Amino acid sequence: MTKDELFFLLESRREFEFSYKDTLYSIMCEKDFSGKEYIKFGKLYFEEKFDSFNDLYARAEVGNSYLREVIEEIQINRK
Repeated sequence: MTKDELFFLLESRREFEFSYKDTLYSIMCEKDFSGKEYIKFGKLYFEEKFDSFNDLYARAEVGNSYLREVIEEIQINRK
């Protein structure tokens, strides 16, 4: 996957999963009670909230690496 593909999937409000080193991760867009949108990302059932795509891309971790460092190795499983 590329950074642009990830951006497109999130802008399209797509929910998806991927495996990396035998760990399943999920990414989805959601809204809180006030209507503010955020991105939920992380190990399945242990996701973290990110305020924006840039926040996700800067801080999200996959294993012992940042998402931005391993994004080219990721193959998504669309729901």
